Amino acid sequence: MELSTKLYILDDDGNKFMGAGVLWLLEGIRETGSLLAASDRMGLSYSKARGMLEHIEQATGHSMIDRRKGGADRKGAVLTPYAERYILLYRKFQEDAKNDAERRFREFLNNLDTLEADYGRQDDTTV
Repeated sequence: MELSTKLYILDDDGNKFMGAGVLWLLEGIRETGSLLAASDRMGLSYSKARGMLEHIEQATGHSMIDRRKGGADRKGAVLTPYAERYILLYRKFQEDAKNDAERRFREFLNNLDTLEADYGRQDDTTV
């Protein structure tokens, strides 16, 4: 047996606004300097990525990217200082939650071993 976890943060209406996908999008924007490039790299449509970004901005009440206003092509984006700190906080929360879940899962397996020792393990053919 093994444990698989997925963590999401929900807004007040119960809609997901933060999870691994949004984290990867924000990190992709940091690495590429572009929402379009980050969405392409993830295999997302630009409109889907834009919606994810708008949703987290609505839920947190903070801008996550600063759009660049200069340069020859007038394109690009950088994460806001708020977004950079948000990523750090979310990564720490995610790591702590998964570590706690794994610890509790090991406890469950130990208790399951005790249960099976007390009752024996039934063979599938006897059920």
